[in-house]
Amino acid sequence: MATLALPTLLRTESIKLMKISHVSDSAGAKSNEDLVAIYLHNAGIVDILIFDGASSVSEKNYFDTLAGDAAWFVSAFAARLKEVVAPGLSQHDSIKLALAHFQRDVQARFDLAHIPAYAYPIAAVTWARIIEGDASAAVQVYALGDCKLFVSSAAGDVHDIDPYENAQEDVLKAAIAQLKAQGIEDKAQVFAALLPMLRERRAFQNLRAAPGILCMYPQGELRARQYAFDMDRQSYLLAMTDGFYRLVDTYGLYSKEGLVRRCRETELDALLQQLRQFERDNLASGAQSVKKSDDASAVRYGPRALQGESLDVA
Repeated sequence: MATLALPTLLRTESIKLMKISHVSDSAGAKSNEDLVAIYLHNAGIVDILIFDGASSVSEKNYFDTLAGDAAWFVSAFAARLKEVVAPGLSQHDSIKLALAHFQRDVQARFDLAHIPAYAYPIAAVTWARIIEGDASAAVQVYALGDCKLFVSSAAGDVHDIDPYENAQEDVLKAAIAQLKAQGIEDKAQVFAALLPMLRERRAFQNLRAAPGILCMYPQGELRARQYAFDMDRQSYLLAMTDGFYRLVDTYGLYSKEGLVRRCRETELDALLQQLRQFERDNLASGAQSVKKSDDASAVRYGPRALQGESLDVA
């Protein structure tokens, strides 16, 4: 990526130092259910968020018949969050306030009594707030769901900041393997067989008391994972959705450490192109996944631009 393409959800106040690149790509012709959002603040503070909307398990779209409910959810929620986010407001309180505004919007526009709970969209989100200092940056992380977050040091050491494992993925893989053993491998047939389980899970995620995912109507406090650490000026921070991480855990093209190091060395869009090319060449690879491909996004924050890049915002 030759220059920083400023996303729609970018606030343009000055910042002391910032170098960021990102990519986001939909799988096929449908709307992109991923979203990268960057909010800049005065006093050397930047908020970097990566959203991954969960594909609908409903028979139709109830909230947005054009873009789709998952894409609508991440876009509409991120727009509300942009309005309330501020350095003096914690990430948890910002999410809570944005969700309250979002819920008022939904109640004014939709008749929720006729929408089943499994149709309510959900999303993973990882939010890194970076507070830059003279020699290092203080990083605060707020995470719901299964986006990935890594830090790579100048020496090449890779730190998995949020080593979260989505237990539901293991359940799905086991169910897919059982169907395959029965001779059911067609993606449409697999999805149809799994649909009752997927809908039950989606309703549970939406209605549980302390959800670990971003959802429309949590019945209690969101159960986010939160971290705080310092990052020196020579380190890189890298966040990605599970669609981008398929380079590791689904296709095995890289180890975790190998992918993070490669993201440090080259443009993110080159890795995205590698991902898509592999999927085009291996559509019948037998990967243990309901979807043959997925939306893929990644964002990198680092101390300097790659050769030929100009990623400074001042």
